[in-house]
Amino acid sequence: MKKNVDAERIRAAFKATQGIVEHEFEQHVIDASQVYVDAMIERIASGESSFEEEDEVLMMKWRAMKTLQGKDS
Repeated sequence: MKKNVDAERIRAAFKATQGIVEHEFEQHVIDASQVYVDAMIERIASGESSFEEEDEVLMMKWRAMKTLQGKDS
């Protein structure tokens, strides 16, 4: 039972941040990433991964992207 409550609280917390996302990003960016964000939320809510693990993966992808952009300069 507690796991379901925690999962719902996690989903609600992410939903509460939607206003920030809508303020900071253009709609086409939000639309393009929504499937990936929803999958990440479900992995965290289900206990498959933690927020910290998901954040680490995103930061690794960001660093790789920045490195590739630096090579194009």
